[in-house]
Amino acid sequence: MENVINIAQVIAPIFIAIFLGVLARKKALLTPEENRGLQQFVIRFGLPCVLFNSCLTAKIGAESVSTMALVLPLILLGTILSFRWRKKWFPYHNLPMLFAAQETGMLGIPLLVILFGADQAYRMGVLDLTQAVTAYPIIALLSADPGDNPTPGTIVKKIFSSPLLLMSLLGLALNLTGVGAWLDGVGIGGIITSCTGFLAQPVSAAIIFSVGYNFSLDKGSRGAVFRLSAFHFGVFAVFCLLIQAALFLVPGVDALTRWTILLYCALPASYLAPGLGRSGEDYTVASGVCSVLTALCLVIFCCIAAITA
Repeated sequence: MENVINIAQVIAPIFIAIFLGVLARKKALLTPEENRGLQQFVIRFGLPCVLFNSCLTAKIGAESVSTMALVLPLILLGTILSFRWRKKWFPYHNLPMLFAAQETGMLGIPLLVILFGADQAYRMGVLDLTQAVTAYPIIALLSADPGDNPTPGTIVKKIFSSPLLLMSLLGLALNLTGVGAWLDGVGIGGIITSCTGFLAQPVSAAIIFSVGYNFSLDKGSRGAVFRLSAFHFGVFAVFCLLIQAALFLVPGVDALTRWTILLYCALPASYLAPGLGRSGEDYTVASGVCSVLTALCLVIFCCIAAITA
């Protein structure tokens, strides 16, 4: 009975937040613009603070580096192959973005925090940094006007203008150089982490609420959405198996690393994918895929929560 209560304590808030998001949309309690404002607060302020605190206090070692080294080539492979899949099976302009990045920011980090605590957010954060190598060039490429080629300067600017990336790098820099420990020693570190921790508090609830608000599945495109969702899930299931097998070669792998990889591979494709389409069909299909994969991810999240509670 105690285990059931522990599981419910993790899962119940998720579904309540999703229900409130769905209700807010159906009853017009929030406009789409107000919901986007909520998302912008999380992306620009809340999540960067979560990542900063986690990276500042994380014990970054060979295991994190190994995980990044395993994830990067598979993401690159999936992204490269997606251009071929776009020609053969799924003729959508924004298809590569569905394979270039998982939704680590708006969903992966909050879910990991719910499961294992804010101090473990860096585990998903380093994977977010890893996939930036593919995600940002693809964003620049897909968002370029027909016939235009994004310049290296444009791509670099997009990469280093991300608050998530900047705060992650700042936290890692303070951690690895020992400056963070020095700040703690003189009493300043606690003040900094208290401020950033305060801004980080509403992140999980706000994002899960927004997931419920944005859930959509157009009737006319359901066939294509389900086929592409199944394909995406299958590709990342294979990736997950390959990474988990390779981790056996790394001595002393933490169980949390394996759970993080499982959650990462179960995440939906980046929520930026719909906006990178060039037609209504591109947007509708990508939006539907993100919604279906989000629902599937939450089912897997519940299973992880039940096992680890």
